Amino acid sequence: MRYWFLLVAVAFSTALAAQPTPGLAITTVIHEPTAGDVGPYISGLTIPNPFYDPLQPNGQPATFPVYGNGKGIDNELDSISDEFYALGNTTTHDLAIVLNTTGAPITVDSTTIVLAGERPRNDVSAAPEQSSPDGSAPHTIYPYDAVSVTIPDGSAVALFLIVSKWRDSLDTSPREYIWTFTFDDTGATTYTVEGDLLVPKVGGDSGSGCATSNEGYPQGLWILAAGGIAAITTRRKLLKKA
Repeated sequence: MRYWFLLVAVAFSTALAAQPTPGLAITTVIHEPTAGDVGPYISGLTIPNPFYDPLQPNGQPATFPVYGNGKGIDNELDSISDEFYALGNTTTHDLAIVLNTTGAPITVDSTTIVLAGERPRNDVSAAPEQSSPDGSAPHTIYPYDAVSVTIPDGSAVALFLIVSKWRDSLDTSPREYIWTFTFDDTGATTYTVEGDLLVPKVGGDSGSGCATSNEGYPQGLWILAAGGIAAITTRRKLLKKA
């Protein structure tokens, strides 16, 4: 199956950051989503297993699904939140839900979705912070559909999955960052939307945690075939922030 995946380029200058499009917002992020969450297109995509040896498979699969294992994340973190997570020594899989209140529907050209920039949430000019908790982290974006995704006015839609491989040690000062994404509609108009990125403190004093356990998702969550959210009911837990 032919599929589009986008290796994203990150802009390191906060001065060049694009302004968010009024009426667009990433309102919900599903962490380590299931096959049902990511929809039929993404769930059908795979990547090679680097540890697979056809001569000595040892029970290893030849490929992995691009959305991860679909088992949720560490039980100190919410499986559904309004921000992305950066977790040290972990590959994170985050499904972004975008709300459109611009006054008109937007049909996104799936091949144009990119992570265009990142910056600290609070940046003091006298003591500038790094633009990212891990400037070397590779990020890959998989659109919800290979061709286009329509976001009706007044609706929230699953737009893309971003997969990030974080190094062992992350910069944690500050712990909060902003990711800037851009995409074009099918008429070549460019839109900008931002999402919060958090380096959470989990696992007591041991620092960032790993994507290991499955908490399950709220029964009130349905992702429609077109990528839309019909309802979200989230049981929130305390998230410890530095």
